[in-house]
Amino acid sequence: MALEEDWAYCTMCRSARQGVSTLHRASLRKVEWPDQPMQSLQVSEEPTIYTSINDAFDTILQYMNVSSQQCKRFYRNQPKGKCSNEDKNHIRRFHQPHYPIHYKRNPLQKSEDVHVEVVPGSYAVTAGRWGAERQHTHVVRIEPGQTVDLAFAI
Repeated sequence: MALEEDWAYCTMCRSARQGVSTLHRASLRKVEWPDQPMQSLQVSEEPTIYTSINDAFDTILQYMNVSSQQCKRFYRNQPKGKCSNEDKNHIRRFHQPHYPIHYKRNPLQKSEDVHVEVVPGSYAVTAGRWGAERQHTHVVRIEPGQTVDLAFAI
């Protein structure tokens, strides 16, 4: 036990001598301090140009876009076998296009008037309700300068 205490004591003595030596060298150095303190930079300086909330959100969207592109590039360069389950979930969630579910509903809630200009000739015009089994067709022959009004009873 005496050997361990001597070793610890010698270590503390060496540390003390090293500290005194460093202090002595530092005191020999001459430092000239400036008369006026330098202006320190303020961390939260007011901007000279005030921005709107739209500008702030635009900046955030730009940063998000850059981050997303870098993330995509990172995952695109990863070998397929090295992706963990968390990585695969992240890729599925954030980097694959989401296709919206389209529900069948009537896009035309009301009747619609259509005006079409065509060259003279014969035409078949078909109209019907959206999703209906039966559609109505009118065959029309148009002469030069002629105007035709068609009405479909649907």
